Amino acid sequence: MKKYTILFTGLLSVILVGLILGSTACKMPRWQYAGNMPPGKPTLAGEDLAYGYRLIQIGEPFPDTPLNVPPAPRDRAYLGLPSDGMFSVSDITADLVLVEMLNVHCEDCLNRVEAYNALFQDIEADTVTRDRVKMMAVGVGNTGNEIQRFSSEYHVRFPLVADPQFTLHAAVGKPVTPFSILVRLQKKPDAAVVALTAHGGDTDYAKLHQDMAALVTLDVSVLRERRSQALADRVTVAPPQSEKEITSRIRDAMMRIAGEGNDLADFQKLFIADHHVYAGVIKNGENAQTLYAEVISRPTICEVCEDVHFFYVFNEKGAVVEFVPLQLTKWGNNEWTAEDIEIMRQRLMGRFIFTPFYFNPELDAVSSATITSAIIFDSLSDGKSIFDSLGKR
Repeated sequence: MKKYTILFTGLLSVILVGLILGSTACKMPRWQYAGNMPPGKPTLAGEDLAYGYRLIQIGEPFPDTPLNVPPAPRDRAYLGLPSDGMFSVSDITADLVLVEMLNVHCEDCLNRVEAYNALFQDIEADTVTRDRVKMMAVGVGNTGNEIQRFSSEYHVRFPLVADPQFTLHAAVGKPVTPFSILVRLQKKPDAAVVALTAHGGDTDYAKLHQDMAALVTLDVSVLRERRSQALADRVTVAPPQSEKEITSRIRDAMMRIAGEGNDLADFQKLFIADHHVYAGVIKNGENAQTLYAEVISRPTICEVCEDVHFFYVFNEKGAVVEFVPLQLTKWGNNEWTAEDIEIMRQRLMGRFIFTPFYFNPELDAVSSATITSAIIFDSLSDGKSIFDSLGKR
């Protein structure tokens, strides 16, 4: 009898996860991220300069990315965390955790707070999910001060932690917010496995609560099996201009930096993994110096915003000497003005790419473009890998 009970339980688990995954896919819109290209622009115009991103999948391990422990005692007690230090999602005392990726400047994320507060209340009122299902939000690109203000102003009932350097956001594939991830936790042996993902603002929260109740007891082996059957969601983001046009603009920028009477020689694209970098040698008689430029294309954070495209130029010492937008927008998807561009140039010029570009929204953000400004700073913070690669050439 015991043997048949085990077999029946295993079969029921497989059927249950199939029903959950199938029905939820119908209820929750846009299960994969697609980059936002501006109206009238050809998709992947600068395909040779594209960057590829891969969203985390059901059945994959959730990243063990360290985050700062929430400062509020209530939030720490709810998650079962110590009083200070760092934690990862696998440290939370629960069987299932909803990780909500948001940004405090994202309108759709704001519109979701009321419903997620109601979801939190439903979880706590249900004897099946209370203490076994926990919720937390991650402020992508936000500082601790930003999320504390947001949590207080909008009466967020669940813990909210900061991800100012986009570390966890990058680890799960750089999705557009709002983006929800259900993580199934298991102890002995420890495991943290993605159970469901959902993107978009029109989620059926009652259905999500039902799915949570079912997933708290689902064996992680079933989710891992689902991983082997799923196709990875891959996203490509490329500038709206052709590589030929962008290359011409990089050459022009380097010539402006060189000044009259100097020549630009040996202009070429370098082969550096995961980066699109160009080099040109400025010659003045017997003197020569090399300038470098990296073309950046990043998916936006906010669902209703456009993707971010620009290039910057730096010298042999690693100092930023120029910043040129390819596509930068702000509130209402309006293009940056010349004044906006100059503000960002002044924020970046003279900084060294081998040091982190810590973003202070109160000092560094272009007005009505805080999200885009944060993405720019974060992109340049990855410059150390380029500088190190150039040193080995």
